Amino acid sequence: PPSPQPPFQPYTPRHFDMLEALTLPWALVGALSIICAILMGLLSHSAPYEYAPSGGRKEKGKDGGEDKTIPDTKQIAELIRKRRSIFPKDYNGGKVPQEAIEQMLEAANWAPTHGKTEPWRFVVMDGELVTKFQATLAEEVKKNVEEGTPEGDKIYKKLARKAKEKKNVSHLIAICFKKVKNAKGSYMPEWEDISAVACAVQNMHLVATAAGIAAYWSSGGVDKVLASEPVRSLLRLSDDERCLGLFHVGMSDRSDKYRGSRKPWQEKVTWLSGQSEQKQ
Repeated sequence: PPSPQPPFQPYTPRHFDMLEALTLPWALVGALSIICAILMGLLSHSAPYEYAPSGGRKEKGKDGGEDKTIPDTKQIAELIRKRRSIFPKDYNGGKVPQEAIEQMLEAANWAPTHGKTEPWRFVVMDGELVTKFQATLAEEVKKNVEEGTPEGDKIYKKLARKAKEKKNVSHLIAICFKKVKNAKGSYMPEWEDISAVACAVQNMHLVATAAGIAAYWSSGGVDKVLASEPVRSLLRLSDDERCLGLFHVGMSDRSDKYRGSRKPWQEKVTWLSGQSEQKQ
């Protein structure tokens, strides 16, 4: 037979005991904490940057890896001011680590690029290839001068001196640019491509400065020697590529002897205010 149903009892409010009264608020606080944590996690993925207390900026990787603190403005400005062109005559013959060269090239690759064409190209030479390349350059220069003349003798002496100085170069990087079509299938103006390459070289030079590496951009002979067929062949340049100079890289004990100076920036800036002039 079916079990008897309990008699109906109307609902009557019950009183919470002291334990329940203390437990419920903390349970609500815990739930709110979990919700806040979830929201903060979502916000952190949508905002990749946050400002660091030191004035720098922290960048969070997409994989949730370790944050990388970007230097503050004073550190960046100081690095820029300390960049110097250190000539090969002051190199000591020390070898620049391969890792340092790769870091310089990685920095160059993050230069601004209009149309996202990334026109910079680099040909890196070291060891005996540096000597071979310098010899090729010298032969091309000699084709345009007459030995035995005052001008020719002057150039020959200069070539001999340069060859001796550049024996201490660790790496020689040919700075090149390539005509690349943008997403719309058209080429950017050449001056914009060349400007992008120059920005890439500046990035590379700043990393070299931070690493204590000497560097120097030589741009001589861009339209003559560096454009000659033997040089282009050695650099393996295609028809749509040009060499804009050579980036000499090495170690030096005399970098601190180089001094820099600039005229005040205020002399080179014109301020145009959008505010209407006040009448006197």
